Amino acid sequence: MAGTRQGRTERRDQLLVFLILLLVVISVVPWRRGTIYSGGADPVVVAKAIVGIIAFCCAFALHWVTKRTGSVGVRTLSLLAGIVLISAMGALAAGDATAALVLSVRIVLIAATVVIVVKSAPPLVVLNALLAALGVIALVSGATGALQGLTGGRLSGGIPEMAPNVLAGLAAPPAIGLAADIARRGFHLLNTAAIIAMLAIVFATQSRTTLLVAVIGIVLTLFLSRRIARSTAIVTIATVPVLYVLLTFTDTVVQIFARGQGLDQLTTLSSRTVAWDAVLATPVDSWAKWIGIGLAAKTVPVQQPWRIEQVLDSSWVSVIAQAGVIGTVLLVIWIVVTSVESLRRPGMRAVMIPLLVMLLIRSFTESGLIDSSATFLLFLTISLILEPGTMFPGRPKPEHPYQLAAPLPIEAQRTLV
Repeated sequence: MAGTRQGRTERRDQLLVFLILLLVVISVVPWRRGTIYSGGADPVVVAKAIVGIIAFCCAFALHWVTKRTGSVGVRTLSLLAGIVLISAMGALAAGDATAALVLSVRIVLIAATVVIVVKSAPPLVVLNALLAALGVIALVSGATGALQGLTGGRLSGGIPEMAPNVLAGLAAPPAIGLAADIARRGFHLLNTAAIIAMLAIVFATQSRTTLLVAVIGIVLTLFLSRRIARSTAIVTIATVPVLYVLLTFTDTVVQIFARGQGLDQLTTLSSRTVAWDAVLATPVDSWAKWIGIGLAAKTVPVQQPWRIEQVLDSSWVSVIAQAGVIGTVLLVIWIVVTSVESLRRPGMRAVMIPLLVMLLIRSFTESGLIDSSATFLLFLTISLILEPGTMFPGRPKPEHPYQLAAPLPIEAQRTLV
């Protein structure tokens, strides 16, 4: 009876973690296309804020209900706080602090919610719940987008409404997580159907960078897994000659990545480098070069015959514009130390390294690494889980208010694959 009751409690906690992170994902994904927040409040902004606050309150309730205690290290939060504070200073110096302040509060709310969840549940539960939440939203948005029809031959999100690249960014992480599960347990009906759905969404969006990193991530999971199930090995071996034929005797791969664009569009990464050049040309003797102009900076003025501004389609260029050189240095340190920790965790390499590789490669052509976005949510969660100072919840909280309950050691909970 005790074992059955404990099993029900664990399933309840897993469901609660999933629902909380699902609310967080809903609060950070775009609800409408082509709209850049520049301040003020409208129904969509207010609704997303309410969903985020509800997620935070539910996370706090989860921490109380589970009666488990843990702690998180200070390194991740210190680096994040440094980037946010520096960007806020830049926004004040630029005279446009309102929108930047709202975005900073959003990021702080996301971070607080994730911290509480990480303190309240084992890392495997948190990571799986987050990947599942991303997959559910990608599936719903992709299915409703398909019913509305393809835009220019590319799949866009329907409900919630989002651009093809954003939709692909939601589907790719669950695909990598499912690949790690298939490598370990083999092909089953649920994980096979789920990974096919996620890869189909990525392919239908025609997001070239995301498709590339999804393939790289899946291959990495196979190489980094400590053991591979028999069915997975058989399918992998059978796939090799098929891929060889596609790469050698057809131009399928070239057509997919060319996407009908000319050489000028390919060399400028669909005009992304125009914005990059404008940001990098910021004078060295200006405050904007060193501390940026705030998190609300999503576009940059350009001198082009067909447009006067360009969206910052790169996390790195965005950070340079938003938090300057100082903020960018902090982000580099953050990524380096997180990557090193992923290499030092044998039980976590098969899923953490592919996810980090995906985030790093996409960060050069897609924004969102430091933003109220699903990309930031995933990166923050990975960083908190990998941080040495994080102690995952172990024993239930004691009844006596002055008796401390020791959390389990880090390695005791870090068995993801």
